[in-house]
Amino acid sequence: MKGSHKVIVETERMRYTFTIRRNITVILGDSATGKTTLVEFLNMYSRRGEGSGVSVQSDVSCVVFNDVSGQWQTILSGITHSIVFIDEGQPFIFSKEFAEAIRGSDNYYVLITRRPLHNLPYSTKEIYGIRTTGKYHFPEKVYQEFYPVYEDVSKGPSDAGTIL
Repeated sequence: MKGSHKVIVETERMRYTFTIRRNITVILGDSATGKTTLVEFLNMYSRRGEGSGVSVQSDVSCVVFNDVSGQWQTILSGITHSIVFIDEGQPFIFSKEFAEAIRGSDNYYVLITRRPLHNLPYSTKEIYGIRTTGKYHFPEKVYQEFYPVYEDVSKGPSDAGTIL
């Protein structure tokens, strides 16, 4: 898979809009920022479709991967041309075997973790946090926004503070 892929995940109350540009994207952040909620919404949509109350718009399939069997290599090898979301708590993402498995994959991976991923070659430009914009009062939507954790220092001091 090549190129960038815009993804919109929406419920009646919340909306996540983001673009995946590379094969590995990392989402960091404190508790209660919406990381796991995003994965739960995608999981609900994959199980029940529109009946879940979740809408997903993407030009490629979005798959939530949660390995409970210990067969992650076999299961991941069966997923193709997709954006694969893996929430924290999956210890295999820190292994050399996982790094090798996704190196040859045609998927994009969104890894939600608080720990460094030493075995994976990912760009600092593709490390994001999630912040909330909008209001929490019903019935207004709460918009979730990805922001880069590391700024592009090559742009110079005049661009300091600019979200790229």
